[in-house]
Amino acid sequence: MKYRLFAPVLLLLVFVPLSIQAANEISKEKFQSEGKQRTYYLFVPDSVKQSTPVPLVVLLHGSGRNGLSLVEKWKDLADSEGFIVVGPDASNGQSWRMPQDGPEFIYELVEALIKKYPIAPEHLYLFGHSAGAVFALDLAMLESEYFAAVAVHAGAWRTDEDYRFIDGAARKMPIRITVGDRDAFFPLESVRRTQRALNARGFSVNVSILSNHTHWYYELASQINRDSWEFLKQHALDQERRHLPRTFKTGSKDLNSVLKDINKLRTRANNLLERFYAEEGKLQGKDFVKEKAAVLDIARTQVQLLTEASSTLREAAATAGKVQEMKIATTFQKYFSILVEAATLRAESAELLRTRAELLLSSGDPNVIMTKRTELGTKAEALNASAETLERQAEQLIH
Repeated sequence: MKYRLFAPVLLLLVFVPLSIQAANEISKEKFQSEGKQRTYYLFVPDSVKQSTPVPLVVLLHGSGRNGLSLVEKWKDLADSEGFIVVGPDASNGQSWRMPQDGPEFIYELVEALIKKYPIAPEHLYLFGHSAGAVFALDLAMLESEYFAAVAVHAGAWRTDEDYRFIDGAARKMPIRITVGDRDAFFPLESVRRTQRALNARGFSVNVSILSNHTHWYYELASQINRDSWEFLKQHALDQERRHLPRTFKTGSKDLNSVLKDINKLRTRANNLLERFYAEEGKLQGKDFVKEKAAVLDIARTQVQLLTEASSTLREAAATAGKVQEMKIATTFQKYFSILVEAATLRAESAELLRTRAELLLSSGDPNVIMTKRTELGTKAEALNASAETLERQAEQLIH
């Protein structure tokens, strides 16, 4: 089955009381930030005493996950080592975005926790996986005088725009990147390029390569977390923590820049979907029972590719949606409104295809699984066709 891709566009805090946490359990918490209710997951070991400050690790989840997905993997380590972990939810579960998710949101969350718990301000750390890893690197540059160190798994910078974050760092933040040598999303070369860019600016970057490891964090979480913690705890902020409030505003003069960002996101989504189709081709002719191991490997790669594609498309929709708030001509208002709808449909299509790929990871009657895969594929193709129609309408508005 072949799905059509799309062409790129060518146009130039107020806090509420935290809930009571059960003994040695993860708690789900709420607070208000910039008029919106935000959710995070918190684990404070029973061993933590008010008289002895302990480290805090902020955990940034991957696409399609939430804060709990990391906190539950760090809980045992935090309990045995005696430190606090917090996992906030991104405003959009598919991706981390600025300014919606930081730096201000993360700063306000940490400061609220410092007021309530005995947290050592010189031992504030960041850890992120996948999309959360990239966002953690971004924050590490913008908050280099606030967090002591950062460790990430399966994440690196990819574009020249990403590398500009380095210019925002006032301090050479210690950095550790863990990556698998079979990671389809962040190949070793992208990690090495990130390392070289940081090294050239005087940063020390510790890169750990896991043999025969893919992008999948959860099977090796215990090892990855332990090694990351051993790195993080060696570092302490040797000055008073410092946070600089930042604003991210877009005016009409930045319209072309925003359009460039949308194009970049759509191109990235295209590339991810093309890689998905390549993996789909590998399934042709395979016996899903006799060649189960190979099929599972392909399916896992597809799930990760489609997760990131969906996240990227929803980010494109969100970017186009923000442009609608600008004072621009009605025609362009309509144009961006259509782009939002089209990108959202393509994201939904990618999510259906992800569900379709996940069926291969399940156990059950192969005939039933194949029937469901066919149904999902048909629905995904219909959504893409609708998106393509909308994109043609958008182009007609400006030509």
